[in-house]
Amino acid sequence: MPALARTRRQAKSVICQTTLKQWGSFFAMYTEDNNSSFMAGRGGRWGSSDWWAALEPYYKDRKLLCCSEAKDPDKYPWKGEGNFGTWGPEWFPDGFYGSYGINEWVCNPPASKNPYMPKYYWRTTQVNQGFEIPLLLDSWWDQAWAEYTDSISDYPGQFEGVGTDDMPHFCIIRHRGGLNGLFMDYTVRPVHIRELWNLRWHRGYPVNTDPPVWPEWVDGVY
Repeated sequence: MPALARTRRQAKSVICQTTLKQWGSFFAMYTEDNNSSFMAGRGGRWGSSDWWAALEPYYKDRKLLCCSEAKDPDKYPWKGEGNFGTWGPEWFPDGFYGSYGINEWVCNPPASKNPYMPKYYWRTTQVNQGFEIPLLLDSWWDQAWAEYTDSISDYPGQFEGVGTDDMPHFCIIRHRGGLNGLFMDYTVRPVHIRELWNLRWHRGYPVNTDPPVWPEWVDGVY
């Protein structure tokens, strides 16, 4: 029975990676139609410039917003179900819900909408070493401005409220090693929890900075 359970989890991880590859196609089509630029992203309340709304003309089927391991709209991170829960529809407009989150630093916000460290945004697909830049990952929230100074969760999937440290949005154990991720070059691969702090989240991110002190639960992630 344990072997069967592992096989099922592995199969769902492959399905998740396939879904993320589809998202790579959706982002590619959107940026091709917008001079290689990404959407404006989150600048306040949820709206048409968020990735899940801006890309809807391309993906159409909202079921693709969910990882194969986290697709129940009644499981919420703020109810202790961060690893396999979804964001929304309780908080999001028009019935949107999902379990992937964008690296908000890839977005292209106007200064009037989001003046927060504007020089750090990637903004377009015209970047080097895109395989190191996260684009869309398994997450308990729909987006994150991850920083190297962010703390790590006390346990995987911990919900501490939106607006605090953002890296914990991705500190989940949904697949073997942690989570799956789509990168700026549209490749998809597994991402281990220990790797999160060493990815190139934004233009000023110090990838060689020492990671945080890992809590005991990280040692159990294989």
